[in-house]
Amino acid sequence: MQLDRTHVVVRRRTLSEIGDLSLVMLRRYPSSIGVAFFAGAVPWALLNALLLYWIPISESDYGADDPDAIAEIWRYVCWMSLLVVLQTPAAGVATTIYLGQAVFESRPTWTSVFSDAKQYFWRWLWVLGVARWAIPAMAICAFRLGQPADWFWDGMIPICILVAATLVRSNRPFMPEILLLEQCPLRSKSATDITLSRRSKALHQPMASDLGGRFLASSFILFWIFMSVVCSMLFIRVIATGNPDWDLFFLTVMFPSSLWLVAGVSVVMRLLNYLDTRIRLEGWEVELAIRAEAMRQFGEEAGLAVRPQHKQPVSTRGKAARLNPAPTTADSGTADSATTAPAPAEPLVHNSPEAS
Repeated sequence: MQLDRTHVVVRRRTLSEIGDLSLVMLRRYPSSIGVAFFAGAVPWALLNALLLYWIPISESDYGADDPDAIAEIWRYVCWMSLLVVLQTPAAGVATTIYLGQAVFESRPTWTSVFSDAKQYFWRWLWVLGVARWAIPAMAICAFRLGQPADWFWDGMIPICILVAATLVRSNRPFMPEILLLEQCPLRSKSATDITLSRRSKALHQPMASDLGGRFLASSFILFWIFMSVVCSMLFIRVIATGNPDWDLFFLTVMFPSSLWLVAGVSVVMRLLNYLDTRIRLEGWEVELAIRAEAMRQFGEEAGLAVRPQHKQPVSTRGKAARLNPAPTTADSGTADSATTAPAPAEPLVHNSPEAS
């Protein structure tokens, strides 16, 4: 094993380089990322269908000339977009775990990925589903089933939820990685344990302004990617069928599919931003290089021992099963990649001390 030879070269990157590397990761693991995100997104998509599909179904007979029908369609579009945005971190749980392991392993096993997701199910459901407004927003939609559009419930409430979610996620974007990769507990009786809140403050607070700027820039880019996907789907449909209308098929299939496709890309971008933040704050690439040299000089056990005492992982489960070399390395300063090297199979991250 060589800890300094990973599938993603560990170094600082600009936001544009992270965007390039996201495309490299999508090209490197297309089916795996697709399967992982599909498995996580399908339950949320089905729930969204139960909560919102009644709107376009009931309004499809009135056509675009009816002002009430138009108001209901825009109500559907706003709520569907908001729900997908709120649900994306929870839907990307398996993708986050898979890519976290893929940094060190060639092909992580689905058994280990879904085992980790199942083990921390209630933890991430509470933080990513409840505390970050996904499930409360769904509860509001359930409360409004069968009721006509209202400016307060379908105008002011979604805007307030979106603003609140934007403020929280721009300041604390890496909660999924802290929960799933660093495995920090929500709370602990021991004062020495690094809990979720302590770790989040240590990771996010020193780079709050930079993370906020990156969040806004990424959101802008993802919006236009979404518009490109929707327009591409409409163009293909017009060429194939000659129908450009926002009909029932577009609203119930094409529109939600476009949202979820872009949501999957956002999960990859967030993980790479997380790695870059750790490198900038904690010198993660230096630690890996030192441990790798210790392993070359004194053996694997020496490399595992070269870490600060307060950086012990919360869980060492499965470590022995992941000690397999892997064949390739990918980098993307300019979206090129391509060296071949063995890589360790140690879990991606471990707990780190609070940054000063």
